[in-house]
Amino acid sequence: MSAACTQSDLRPASQATVQNAARSTPSPVEVFAQLIDLDQHAIARAEQAQSKNIDEPLRTLAENMQMHHRRNLTQTRAVADSAGVHVAETPAMRTRRAENARKLEDLAAHDGESYSQAYLAAVVETHEEALALVDTYLQSTDDEAIRSHLERTRGNFAEHLEAARALLDG
Repeated sequence: MSAACTQSDLRPASQATVQNAARSTPSPVEVFAQLIDLDQHAIARAEQAQSKNIDEPLRTLAENMQMHHRRNLTQTRAVADSAGVHVAETPAMRTRRAENARKLEDLAAHDGESYSQAYLAAVVETHEEALALVDTYLQSTDDEAIRSHLERTRGNFAEHLEAARALLDG
């Protein structure tokens, strides 16, 4: 054995290391599943906001988010289809969907200004998470169509995040 390579260097990777590596390079199915979940949740939350007694700037944000996320959902499905990626229902998707439904139910319990603040906080939180996910996904793909879609999606998330922060700070 050379001096540059010790016995400890030859130990197999731990299960956690393997899992972290797998998480750092998501599969195309997981990328598209996450994007679809994010869009569906944003649409449901925007629809809920529009059913509440909210001020005009927040209503405009909710309407724009609903429109943008519906369009992005359609585009995400089209890009997945053209890339030959079949997004099937998985246990992880069901878990995320159940968690999103619980969050939506919790949000619905608010009214008035409390609802507006909770809605904006939820938009900020989920869009920050979405940007981090999209950035990870951008690093993991060489497919130009997927990359282009992710960049467009990232722009939408960043725009919504900026608008929500402005209303929170307003």
